[in-house]
Amino acid sequence: MTNNKDTIRYILVCLLLPLLLSCGKTQTFSPDGNTGTGGGDNSGSADYSALTAGNHPRIIMTDEDVATIKAKIETDANLKRLHDYVISYADRMLTQADLEYDVTGGRLLSVSQAAGNRITTCAYAYRMTGESKYLERAEKDMQAVCAFPDWHTAHWLDTGEMAYAVGIGYDWLYNDLQSSTLRSAETAIRQFAFESALSLSLTASTSFYSMASNWNQVCNGGLVVAALAIYETASDDARQIIDRAVSTNRTAMQGIYGTDGNYPEGYGYWGYGTDFECMMLSAMESSIGYDYNLGTNEGFTKTGKYIMFMEGTTGEVFNYSDCSSSSIPFPALWYLADRFDDPSLLFYEVRKLDGGLYASYDSPRYYPMSIVHGSRFDLTGIAAPEDNIYKGDGINPVCLVRTDWTYSDTDKMLGIKAGRADYSHGHMDVGSFVYDAYGMRVSADLGLQSYGSLESYPVPPGYDGDAGDFTQNAFRWAVFRYNNYNHSTITVNNALHNVSGRAAITSVIDDGSRLGAVVDMSDILSDECADAVRTIYVEDNRDLVVIDEVQAMYNKAAEIRWTLLTKLNPLTEDGRIVLRGTERDLYLTVTSENGSNVELTTFPMTLNDWDQANPGFYEAGYTARVTSGKTETFTVRISPEE
Repeated sequence: MTNNKDTIRYILVCLLLPLLLSCGKTQTFSPDGNTGTGGGDNSGSADYSALTAGNHPRIIMTDEDVATIKAKIETDANLKRLHDYVISYADRMLTQADLEYDVTGGRLLSVSQAAGNRITTCAYAYRMTGESKYLERAEKDMQAVCAFPDWHTAHWLDTGEMAYAVGIGYDWLYNDLQSSTLRSAETAIRQFAFESALSLSLTASTSFYSMASNWNQVCNGGLVVAALAIYETASDDARQIIDRAVSTNRTAMQGIYGTDGNYPEGYGYWGYGTDFECMMLSAMESSIGYDYNLGTNEGFTKTGKYIMFMEGTTGEVFNYSDCSSSSIPFPALWYLADRFDDPSLLFYEVRKLDGGLYASYDSPRYYPMSIVHGSRFDLTGIAAPEDNIYKGDGINPVCLVRTDWTYSDTDKMLGIKAGRADYSHGHMDVGSFVYDAYGMRVSADLGLQSYGSLESYPVPPGYDGDAGDFTQNAFRWAVFRYNNYNHSTITVNNALHNVSGRAAITSVIDDGSRLGAVVDMSDILSDECADAVRTIYVEDNRDLVVIDEVQAMYNKAAEIRWTLLTKLNPLTEDGRIVLRGTERDLYLTVTSENGSNVELTTFPMTLNDWDQANPGFYEAGYTARVTSGKTETFTVRISPEE
């Protein structure tokens, strides 16, 4: 703190904020309370005086940014390529049918996201080219969504996304929109977004304000952009929206990013939540000059490195939780690289640009933010990260390994998951791992099953909850892709993992010849064995080693099922499993320290009526028995063909 007044303010906020958060009524409070694990000091201040009708555009991309971008795309091929993608998308939108109010599956989300993509890209294209066709398309889309009966606050992501879309269009095109369009946008934002948001309890479990997930980031991000856009016409409500967003997002960021930056909901949700987080911070920085120190949250400062390590060497990713294995662009990394002066965060993003991944991505509403922040440094010759291992604690701890960053045969990727099952989008995947080697996905994760396929399926008798519940006897765990039997982990006595269990990464292995980690799975398997510890590492940049030490209960044996979910075709022969790969074969062998019998096997992938098919995947491993009261250590080694 810089003076006594700041100190007094800080003390008062720390004392009063918990009381305010516990109240269900709409409250106005200072967002300056620094309760984050990072946060630095609060010596800065926000300047709302510049939010006037004469100062548009002001959000994320100012006129000064436009001038910088126009100059930079003349010399920077990477930035020019990203710019061209936005223009190309905007061109395709010119002939699209008008947006219509269509709630499908209880959501307006697809319409809201389409509005964001269309309005943002066309507004960008108009500002960069001056061609009126882009202005006309964006204005027509704004008029359409502002004439909707509502923005579907029954599913608040729909509302947050729509508020973002209209807020960007309003600000970026303010000086060229018809006055009637401006007025309808102001009215829609206030009636369809602000009124609902300000009526929400700050602590109700159904409110995005209380969630430590992407919901908090997306909804608050959209609201803040809209509030900054129309501030001069609704300053009281807009300021209250911003104050609420900052205070609740500060708390959410602690749960989301922790101290290390790993995202508990996994790869895809990192992109969704962090893209909106960065857009919100960029919007505040550009318009009021201050983000209330949200961007200095300790975990947030490290989260770019986390997501880089989540990328595999095969075009696939570590897709724990309800995430796809496909690599996708991460516009947020452009902001993070600029914010934290670390161009290496874009090492893989430039590869994605070169490979056309950005061109095929269906969410270009984030790209203008990327271009703004990417225009501030040199995108040529970006160096690879210097680190080879990342470890993050928090709700779902992970350890991530890259042996080098060459994308060659010497480059291995290993991702190890600890944590819990009973969290948003969680699976029974503690102890699981993905492993890329020699251009192949050796150990895999099936990821999510289509939500629609499960929502439409009636829950069979005998279950306490549906596919969205996380109780021990919920139908969710009968889904093939969600339970522990079908992840690369261990199962004891054919039982489901304990959903209330927690697993930590107890140590990291980084001794020159080995890279990996140790996971204590005892609590996850506490109903079936006395103790269970899993150690996984890459050895000499050649072999993958998985060691499981299991202590049986004094009165119950431990029947072990060790599973490798793989994209390599497994065949058992001569005391080993041959993993037939596209590039080469690998060999899986098992030893037991105390001589317990181990039976190598492949497992049938038997599906129920509600399960999604899994073509191209196999399961192999072993079964073994640990006698009651005994301890056994099993070592699996996966080695390349000699």
